[in-house]
Amino acid sequence: CNLWQHASLQMQPSTAVAYAIMEYYKLTGDDAFLFHEGIEMLVEISRYVVSRGGWNADHTGFGFWGVMGPDEFHMMVNNDYYTNYMGGKTLSDTLSVLSRMENPDAWASPEERAEWQAISEHIIVRETPEHVFEQHDGFFTMPHLDIHSIPISDFPLYEHWSYDRIYRTDMIKQPAVLMAMFLHPEDFTDEQVAANYDFYEPRCIHESSLSPSIHAILAQRLGRDQAAADFFSFATRLDLDNYNRNTTEGLHLTSIAAAWVTIVFGFGGLHTENGTICIAPHLPAGWSSYSFRFLAGDGVVQVKVDQTGVSLSMMEGSHARVKLFGEWKDIQ
Repeated sequence: CNLWQHASLQMQPSTAVAYAIMEYYKLTGDDAFLFHEGIEMLVEISRYVVSRGGWNADHTGFGFWGVMGPDEFHMMVNNDYYTNYMGGKTLSDTLSVLSRMENPDAWASPEERAEWQAISEHIIVRETPEHVFEQHDGFFTMPHLDIHSIPISDFPLYEHWSYDRIYRTDMIKQPAVLMAMFLHPEDFTDEQVAANYDFYEPRCIHESSLSPSIHAILAQRLGRDQAAADFFSFATRLDLDNYNRNTTEGLHLTSIAAAWVTIVFGFGGLHTENGTICIAPHLPAGWSSYSFRFLAGDGVVQVKVDQTGVSLSMMEGSHARVKLFGEWKDIQ
């Protein structure tokens, strides 16, 4: 990247690779990949994570200083929640894989693994009694900006505001804490999701095309149907309505892809829990039906949702087993 603040401060591309490796394995059970190519990447990413962070002054917590998380409106921050959380997950996942291997010492020494274990157990995260995770050190004390007070003529902000003006309030560009909750839904209770959604959504300017879909998915999880529908419309119409006033620079293809993600992971309720595929479809008001497909078992499962209910069928292959609304379902 030709912008130093992104090239040098953002760790999430690396931890995202580790996340993808583990999600792939949970859904496929591909030991051959995990114990060869997968573990090589996990070990090297873990070494990078450790090299980029450090213990705090009293050695009670490990974190990352001088980083930029998914919210690119705050740079050179300390202990960005997403960065810390995903760094800790990367280390614990790598250790879990190594513990199942015949010769883990060939990949990482016992001393190195012990260091990773200590770090993963002492990652710095801060949660209020109301279950709100602080996006980074000092975020709660930053000046508040009512994002709805910004004149439409100021958008896109990067063309009208200096960087220091963008960075000095609690306005966020796109979800960071909420992004972690989307990637690992099993780690967070509905109470935690609701508390953080209510806190961070009013501060999010959505100047990233990746933002509306994540909000739609979490709104659907919380049963906030209208908010989910509104954010889905936002994602699909971002360029048609020129929301960010920059469509002349090209289409936001990520937003269109994210609209598909909203249908599947939001309205379709598709998620994984410890390698189990779970589905909890919802039909938005005004919709007659929708369908999507995913790989499971030895083939492809099609989900159809309409006003009569939900149907699952095998498009390819012979059998798959998933959870539908929390109950096991064998699909033939």
